[in-house]
Parts: sequence; C-alpha cells; structure tokens
Amino acid sequence: MGIAELLLIITNIILGIGLGMPLSRFSHRTIDAQKSVYHYFRLCVFIYFIECAVVVMGMGTPVFSIPLALVWGLSLGFWLRKRTTPEQALKLSLLLSLYSCLPVVSFILVPIICAITGWDILSASQGYTFGIPDFLHLPWPLNTILGFYMALIVITLALKPLITTVTVRVLIHSYRRSMERTVAH
Repeated sequence: MGIAELLLIITNIILGIGLGMPLSRFSHRTIDAQKSVYHYFRLCVFIYFIECAVVVMGMGTPVFSIPLALVWGLSLGFWLRKRTTPEQALKLSLLLSLYSCLPVVSFILVPIICAITGWDILSASQGYTFGIPDFLHLPWPLNTILGFYMALIVITLALKPLITTVTVRVLIHSYRRSMERTVAH
C-alpha cells in the first residue's frame, strides 16, 4: 500500500468519525430522542463505509456514488416523512448527502500528493500517464490530474445533495398531500 492510499484511508477514518458524531447528534435531536446518539452514529459510519466502498469500486470516481444518492434520498424520504417536519427532514437530508460526498472530496489529496512527489498536475500528458482515460478526449484542464479530480469533486458536490434532497422533498410532500386528502374525505 502506497502513501497516497494510506493517507486516503486515514483521512476518511478521521472524516467519517469526526463529522459523523455531530451529524448523529443532529439526527438524534431531529428524529427520535428515544434512540441513542450512538445509534445514529453507527448509521452514519455505516453509510460512510458504504460510500467509501462504492468509491473504491468506481476506481476513485463517483460513478457508483452518485446513483447511491437516490438510494439515500428514497430511504430518508420514506423514513423521515412520519418522524419530523419537512424542513427538518430536508436539512437532515442535505447534511447527510454532504457527509456522503466526503469520500470523493478526500480525493483532493491525490493531486496534492502527486504535486509533492514531482508530477506536473497541470499537464495533459502527465494526466494520461497517471491514468486519466485518453478515450474520453477531455479538454484541458479536465485531462490533467488536478482538473480531473476537481471535476469529480465538483460534480459530486453538485449532484449528490441535489438528488438526495429533491427525492426526500418529493416523497415528503407527496406523503403530506395524501394525508391531507385522506383527512378531507
């Protein structure tokens, strides 16, 4: 195992645990005070572990991680619709979706480590040598080490929270509308 892999593992352990606890406390206050904070902490760490595994399966890309946002959105939407207000559910889904982006965000270490070890992170030829797919015909700077990883991070930070929160919003509002119709009849 190289230094980059070891740093990514250590970084993700720190991020998963360090930010999982505040998210757990918020979940505890928002959803169900009868469950312990550690119950929600275990859930957060489990979600983080799944996200890390999915990023590894995608060979360091969010190709599987972004569709997982729909899974989180559906799960949260069905789970939260009866347990909290729509505003709190949306806030929690946004926070959880940002938390689930961290394994991809941690890949900012790759260009940093490459630069420290002598790679030209703004060179297209170094990008192809590094392993950025040539068949994609990416324009500069996306075909560089820095550009490629920054694009992955930005796309993930844009799409995952959007997909998760929109899914939660749709499920909660459709549930609320169906409850209003039931009460009206």
